[in-house]
Amino acid sequence: MKKIFLISGESSGDMHASGLLKELYKIIPPQLLTVKAIGGDYLRNAGANIFFDCKYLGSMGVTEVISKLSLYLNLERELLFELCTFRPDVLVLVDFPGFNFRIMKKVKEKLPETKIVYYMPPQVWAWNRGRAKTLGKYCDLILCCFPFEEEFYKKRGVNALYVGNPLVHELEKFNRNEIRNGFGISDEDTLVGIFPGSRNSEIYQMLPVLLKACELLYNVFPNYRFMLAQAHTISDLEKQVDDYFKNNNARLKDKIRVLPPGNNHKLLCASDFAWLTSGTVTLEAALYETPMILGYRGNNINYLLYLLLKRIDLIGLPNIVYGEKIVPELIQNEATSENYYQITKEWLHVAGKTEIIKKHLRKVKEKLTDKDASKEAALKIKSELMPDYKVVTSK
Repeated sequence: MKKIFLISGESSGDMHASGLLKELYKIIPPQLLTVKAIGGDYLRNAGANIFFDCKYLGSMGVTEVISKLSLYLNLERELLFELCTFRPDVLVLVDFPGFNFRIMKKVKEKLPETKIVYYMPPQVWAWNRGRAKTLGKYCDLILCCFPFEEEFYKKRGVNALYVGNPLVHELEKFNRNEIRNGFGISDEDTLVGIFPGSRNSEIYQMLPVLLKACELLYNVFPNYRFMLAQAHTISDLEKQVDDYFKNNNARLKDKIRVLPPGNNHKLLCASDFAWLTSGTVTLEAALYETPMILGYRGNNINYLLYLLLKRIDLIGLPNIVYGEKIVPELIQNEATSENYYQITKEWLHVAGKTEIIKKHLRKVKEKLTDKDASKEAALKIKSELMPDYKVVTSK
């Protein structure tokens, strides 16, 4: 019997980890695996025994982490006790660097026989390149999801392998016209998809800016329609939109619709243009070839730390993968309603502009190759860390 423990701290990591687990079950008989995890519904449905639900985790920036410090410290203590009791053969870390970095160091000290694999490692190439050596010291294998990462790590003596990006195979395929019809969007309408964030702090900073930009556009282009994606972690987005329009342009309210959670990918596919809070959703938009603006505002402390720590000039994943700024980035003071208005107007109403950006986004998709990350990662874990089992294949 082999034992695996997975740690994912947010919904996206939970989804990626579940894909990996499903592929592991295809090549290793489930009855020969015991799997525990910090995760959520995705991992639970994939067959993992959930030690702690990740819906209570997930923080961005120093101030949010501090507010949850007691939770993290208690979880760390309880998790280490659990790991020392469970004694997994393999510990798989998925993103969530603040917590996972502390855990991997202590596990390597207390359980040296446990192999540690980091799947979807933190973007140390963007923030703190010195941490690459830390990963190499405590992790037996790094499974990278961007093609340039493998070379980055290997130059620093780290055992790393590019396995592909899980988003390439996780994104659903839709009929765009059917989705637009279902949303009540006509051929004459221009749909702007709005993704204000998955954390309350992001909503607080970005929502008023984005709604004001909607007003500016609608005043000039009455055929524009606006739809907001609501993350599972945000329960009152519609109320916040209603509260905004109590004191602002009420006639626009009928042109703005808040979609229930679970419609993000449909909205990305159906939109003529998207406004995105920087994060994984920007790469999803690129894979759907949806023109976009990447925007982010944070409190002044977090922004100052960002300026001090950043090691590259780009923040959006499509731009980073492409190697240059192909889609606009509006960060902090540049993330104004006027800038959203002006850029959106230019991209949608200057002949040929949207085709240029779509051409660039297709190249982003090509750079990510056709590798199936979940399958590649599962095979690598099996072949390098569980060599005593033969791959199970269906007849």
